[in-house]
Formats: sequence, C-alpha cells, structure tokens
Amino acid sequence: MVRRWVLAVVVALAVVASAGVAVTAQQSSGEQSADYTLSELRQDGTSYSNSPDSVRLSGSEMYWMVHWPAGLSGNPGDPSDQYWEYLSPDTVVDRNSVYIRSINTESAKELTVTVATYDVATREVTNRRTNTTTIEQYATNVTTQQREVAISRGWAIAEIPLGQSDGREHVTVWVNENGQPSDELRWTFEHESVATTQELPFRSWGGALQWLMLIFVVPTGVGGVISLAGSKKLINKAGKGIGWGYGVWTAIFGLIGTMLVVMFWGNITGLLVQYPWVMVLYVIAFLFVLMIETFEQHTKTVRFEQDELATSTTPADDVGVDVLGSREKTLTVIDRPDEPMMVASDGLMAFLSRLATGSAAKLRTVDPGHDDADMHGETDTWKDPLRCQAEVKEGDVDMRAYVHPLSSNIVDYQPEGWKFSLPALTDRDDYTNLVIRIGVTLVGAFLAHQILPAVGAAVVFALGVGWIGLRPKEAYARVWPAPAHYRSARATALHLAEETDNAETIEQEREKRILSEVSTEQEIMDAVDNRDRTLIDGMFGIGEDEDDLDGTGSDTGGVASGDD
Repeated sequence: MVRRWVLAVVVALAVVASAGVAVTAQQSSGEQSADYTLSELRQDGTSYSNSPDSVRLSGSEMYWMVHWPAGLSGNPGDPSDQYWEYLSPDTVVDRNSVYIRSINTESAKELTVTVATYDVATREVTNRRTNTTTIEQYATNVTTQQREVAISRGWAIAEIPLGQSDGREHVTVWVNENGQPSDELRWTFEHESVATTQELPFRSWGGALQWLMLIFVVPTGVGGVISLAGSKKLINKAGKGIGWGYGVWTAIFGLIGTMLVVMFWGNITGLLVQYPWVMVLYVIAFLFVLMIETFEQHTKTVRFEQDELATSTTPADDVGVDVLGSREKTLTVIDRPDEPMMVASDGLMAFLSRLATGSAAKLRTVDPGHDDADMHGETDTWKDPLRCQAEVKEGDVDMRAYVHPLSSNIVDYQPEGWKFSLPALTDRDDYTNLVIRIGVTLVGAFLAHQILPAVGAAVVFALGVGWIGLRPKEAYARVWPAPAHYRSARATALHLAEETDNAETIEQEREKRILSEVSTEQEIMDAVDNRDRTLIDGMFGIGEDEDDLDGTGSDTGGVASGDD
C-alpha cells in the first residue's frame, strides 16, 4: 500500500515536471544560442550625415528604425502618433519592441529579421610569444531570434519584438537578404525593459481578486483604521489641523503624484511594480491628512474689533467721543474646557510646531495701567480675555470680541513656527546625540537614493537637517479687551436713538429726543447732559464698580487705564 502511494507521488511529480519543461520549451522557442564575435555584433549599418542615425539604404530601398519611449503619452505602432524617436547606437530602448519603417513603392513583402542580444565581458589574454597579458572584451550570453516582418505597400511600419530583458543588454538587429545578414540594414542599440512591461503575477480573475485583496483591500482597511486613530491623537495634541482644506490637499497630492510619474517614470514604475503597496501608502497618507482637517474640536473663529475714537462735541456742547473708523483681525481660537485659550494659525509648519510643543500661542489679557503688569502688560488677574464678546448667529465667524479703543494693537500676535539653530554642545551627551542624528540622516539618504535616486535622497537629507537644527519658536497672543460693559454701552446708544432714527443731523436728533421727554428749558438741558454723560460713562466704565477691574482714572477725559 505504501509503495502505491509512493509511486503515485512520483508519477504526479513527473507529470508536473514534464508540464513545466513543456511550458518552458514553448516559451523559449525561437531563441537559440549563437557564436558571434563582439566585432561582428558591433557592426552597424552605414549612416549618413544629412539623415537621422537610423536611416539605412540598400540599393533603391530605404529603411529606418524607431521606438516609442515608455511613458504616459504615446501610442506605440501608430503611424500618426508623434512621440516616436529615431534609434541610435547610444539609445536605450525601454519598451519590448522597436519598429522598422519604409516607403515601399512595390507590392507587400516579407522580411526576415534577426534580433541578437548579448552582454559584454572582459577576460585576460596571454601572449605566450611575448609573455604579455592583455585584457580584452568579448561577447557573452549571445542569443538570437528570427522574426518575420510584413512590409505593406506605401508608408509601412512593422513591429519587431525584442522580448523581456532581465537587465540592460546589447542588441543588434539585422535584415537577412538571400539568407545572409545584410551589411547595410543593421542597427545596434541597448535594451532595458521598463518595469511596466513585466508579466502580471496572476493569469485569471481568481488570481487577480486574490492579489487585489492582499495588496490593496486589506492594507487600505487596516491603514484606514490606523490613520483614523492616529489623526485623532494628533488633533488632541495640536488642537487644530493644518487648515488648508480638502480642495488644497487634493490638488497637492494630485500634483505631486503627476509630477513624480512624469519626471521619474522609470524609477516610479520600477518602485510600484516591485512594491505595489506603496500606492496604498500614498492613498492612506491622503486620507490621513483629510482626517486631520476633519476632526477639529473646541475651535472657533473670532473677529477682534477695535473702534478708533476721536474727540467730538456732544449735542449739549460738551466734549465727547465719536467713532471715526474701526480695525479688525480674524483669528482661530482653541477654547478647551479647563485650559487657557490659545490662538492657532494655519499652515503646515505651524501645525508641526503645535505638534512638537503640544501648545499654541496662549491668549493673555494685558492691562498696561495695572500695578502688577509686566513689561508686556500681562497680569495674573485675568479670567477671560474675551469677556467683552458677542456670539455671531449667522456669518463667517463664530464670535466677535471687542478690543479696548486705547490699545495700540488689535492683537499682539506671534504665530507658531520654527527657527534654525544648531543644538547647544555643552557635554559629551550633546555631541553623541548630534553624531547619531547626522549618521541616521546620511544612512537614510543613502537608502532613499537606492529606492528613488536623487529625489529620495534630497528629501530625506532635508528632513534630517530639519531634525538636527530646527527648533520651535515662542508663540504668544496678547489682547487688551474692552470693558465688559462696552458692548452694553453700544447697545444702549442704539436703543436711545431708536425713536429718532429719521433725524438727518445730530441737532435734529437732539431736538426730537428732547421734545419726546421734557417740556421746560431746564428739563431740556438736564436731559441732554444726562444722556451724554450716560453714553460716555457706559463706553469707558466711569463710575462702574467691577469685581475684576483694578484700574484707576486718568487725565484722558475720564478713561480708565485698563480693565483687568
């Protein structure tokens, strides 16, 4: 019984082996080894100074050889396509075919073409008579293939297959005339198949589905989950995304992908064919930045407004103030529970700075007139730098915040960013850390150069230099907010003027308001004075006792020096 099983296994192995041999023989049919010298293989046809390198003449017939470089454009074999190029001895053909062209004025005919491929090696040759040794080149791994090419009448073009090359190889193509190689219709060049010419790793729909599941579907699903978790952690630390929006990121990734493919077609295709999961990483990176832009929390857009006041005359002929203009600045504020407010700016470098430090520019209240204010006007008595604010129900911002009219800046803001400075080298550990970073950068640039020459090395080297010398710079945001009753004073002014909206001048408004409230001349004057005093006091907090204000009056028309 055991012998029968052994015999069955042997027979099965024999059948499989014979099938493999049969397939191999079928695939390699037409190829045969040949014994040609290097000088014979390097013999090229006659070229002419006034014609392209690949033009050859044989009697009254003219032929020339062209090829289509690999790339996104071009339709190989199409006579109307303009992306073809002439062959020359220093041409490296990266597709697996070249094309012979001719102007055939006779009837259609067949050409027998020989394609010879070979490598060049060196060997030592000893001359026994002179007892000297020289190094010479010779042809090795020489193989030839016969191709039957049909030349139609008129402007003819015919494909000559070259086969798949495992690396760069030398090629000589010649036309056989009367069974003998032609001395004129010969072309020499090099051939190195681009990665996209390789055979697919599957031959059926089942193999295709399995390959797609393993290379794309599963890695994309796993990478998507990891990206989701990672983006939320980054937002929790940075507080705000990069802020460029979906459209900008789509354009950036599309432009980078297109530029890489167009400029480095051979290297990119080689990388993607050998490591197809790199495309998955690119897609996951795109989804990752979109998630970062999506999962923002506790952020609001605040428009800081400041009125520019000037001295004016009130209806009672007293000195008052008027708003001649205003200034505003819109910023993004991170307002987390139990944490101070922070101002965050858009941009990749600002985002990386917040990510590195875990913080943005803290929004601090300043009060230049406060007894405990430092050189920047900051105090430790502030509670809410945006206490004089108003929520915007509908508009481009979420909130309005009023800035003190006497403030020199709307918001004194230094956004997050980076500065370049070499690390301090004070002890052995600092030197060791610097050497390690330099070593990692150089090794990373070398490895990147192997995968994506020049560009990969440059990118990794730039990242390494930033890793060594870039430092986050200090960010700050300081605002002198208007008093808490500043907003109510503005509303009071509007309310008092509600019944006199039709007045075209301040004198008309004064008369209408007075007539609606008083009847005697003394009451008229008292009402005007009282109204003007109410507005001025409301705008600047004169006479108000606030728990969180510590400022005192000055000689600036009764204006408080600060609010907290």
